[in-house]
Amino acid sequence: MITKFYFYFCFMEKHIDEKIREMEAMQDRNWQRLIFNLRKHLDSWSHLNVRPSWGGMKLSYWPIICNIGIDGSTPSELSRKSMITKQNISRTIKELEKLGMITSKTNEVDKRSDVLILTDEGKKLIYEANSDVLKMNEIYSEIVGAEELEVTLTALNKILAYHEDLLKKKERV
Repeated sequence: MITKFYFYFCFMEKHIDEKIREMEAMQDRNWQRLIFNLRKHLDSWSHLNVRPSWGGMKLSYWPIICNIGIDGSTPSELSRKSMITKQNISRTIKELEKLGMITSKTNEVDKRSDVLILTDEGKKLIYEANSDVLKMNEIYSEIVGAEELEVTLTALNKILAYHEDLLKKKERV
């Protein structure tokens, strides 16, 4: 005898399978998948294009060093911008200091904290890396057109700002 539960389970299983198939057909519209895969491709590109002059730079250093402003940044600012915990940032800061890419000085505004400053070597690294990124943007522009690339970048920045605002609201609660 078929119970209501068995009938419901079979119906739902088929229904769920159909829904998942519909979702699978839309993989090219799945933001999480696209961003995840793009990030992996960009990491691979970065590995292939790391210059010997960049020494022992690891991919994990980039979110930190790329967010240090020309006038310096505090570890707290870097944590917020890079979305990396302060504990992990502390370790990376020490490693970047050992590599001679950054140095720290006492924060004039708040003597309890430090400001991280790019060294001349760190500035050279950031300049070269950003130059390579701009070259990649030129390639993207050739692929999709300058206008479509600009629209894409604007849309991504709006989406990023939305998520940053959500995070700020969560932190206030």
